[in-house]
Amino acid sequence: MSMPSAHSFVPRKRKRGDTRSANRNDRRDAIMRSIFAKDGFATEIAKHLGVTHQNVSAWNRVPAHHVLEVAEMLDMTPEQIRPDVFSRRRR
Repeated sequence: MSMPSAHSFVPRKRKRGDTRSANRNDRRDAIMRSIFAKDGFATEIAKHLGVTHQNVSAWNRVPAHHVLEVAEMLDMTPEQIRPDVFSRRRR
């Protein structure tokens, strides 16, 4: 069985609702976009949390178990980062 050459590759056509190939930045929340807007800041966060840069790169929003440390690094409140988890008002 031979491998197809690089020139014979035909990308698959995207179907309606297929977000796998969408721009990753479109799925990230505003906090994560601001983290990646600052050069090297995602790496700094990863080192501080003891995780890999790739791990931080996979986040669409800050995981709840890292919010307190990230909030401190960003000089923000946990409510600002994840209001869905740390809201002051519970319904």
